[in-house]
Amino acid sequence: MANISKKLSLTTTTLSTAVFAFLIITAIGCSDSAGREKGEWIPTPPDTSALGKIDHFIPIERMDEFKKLFAAEKDSILRAVPGLSIPNSEAFNKEWLLKVLKDPKCVGIRIYYGTKKGERGEEFRLMIVGVDEQGNDLYITREGSTLANQADDPGGKGGLEWGNCDPPCNP
Repeated sequence: MANISKKLSLTTTTLSTAVFAFLIITAIGCSDSAGREKGEWIPTPPDTSALGKIDHFIPIERMDEFKKLFAAEKDSILRAVPGLSIPNSEAFNKEWLLKVLKDPKCVGIRIYYGTKKGERGEEFRLMIVGVDEQGNDLYITREGSTLANQADDPGGKGGLEWGNCDPPCNP
C-alpha cells in the first residue's frame, strides 16, 4: 500500500510539473517578445452570404488577359473623357488593409470607384471599405491617419483611398 501511495504521489508531482511547464512555455510563446515582428490577429466570422460562397481566385494568365484588354480600352476612355487620369494599378499598404479586415463583423471588402480633382485633372480612384454578412459597409475610424486628422470632421469614419501606383509602385 505504501508503494502505491508513493507511486501516486510521484505521478501527481510529475503531472503537476508537466502542466506547470506547459503553461510557462505557452505563456512565453504567446507573448510579444522583443525582436519579434508586430502582428495582427484577424477574426474570420462565419459567412453564409453569397459573397462567402464565391471563389475569387484568378490565374495569372487570366489576369494578364484582363490587363491587356483594359490597356486597349483605356486609350479609348481617355480620348472620350479628356482630362481623366486612369492609373494602371492601385496599391494599398498592409497596415491599413488590416484596419479594415480586423473588424470582427468583416467578411470581405467592397471597392467603390470614384474620381477626384488632381494635379492632372480628374483622377480615377478606388476606395475600400469592409463589408458584413448582410452586405452593409463597415467603416474604419480616422485614428492614426495623418490625412484624416487634416479633415474637417475629426473622429469620423471612412474607408481607404489613395493607392495610385503609376509610379511609384511597380506592377
